[in-house]
Amino acid sequence: MIISFKYELTTPKEIRLGEIKDGWHRADILAAISKKGSSLAGIGREIGLQRSTMSWALIGPHPRANAAIAEFIGVALHDLWPQWFDEDGKLISTAKLQRPRAKPMTGRRYESSPRRHAA
Repeated sequence: MIISFKYELTTPKEIRLGEIKDGWHRADILAAISKKGSSLAGIGREIGLQRSTMSWALIGPHPRANAAIAEFIGVALHDLWPQWFDEDGKLISTAKLQRPRAKPMTGRRYESSPRRHAA
């Protein structure tokens, strides 16, 4: 039995049908980049941005990084991130987004014990 798979680099089915208006999921964007044979770090190197900046571009708007990702995949900025970019590819809001903060550790805290000196 032969099983064949067909891979397409197109907009996910739900977005093509207009059911989801939140844009692409981060995992879908990463998968599309991987299928095209690159990575966020690779795209970042081409435009002079760090890998961490490219990663943050999937979480919050960074026009230069987002534009490079969209161009590499071959999809409009608005299709990938309609909540951040308008139809013309311009940033909708310039209000700074809060980055997620690390949650404080819960539970018992251990204090260091005093050092024992040799007598």
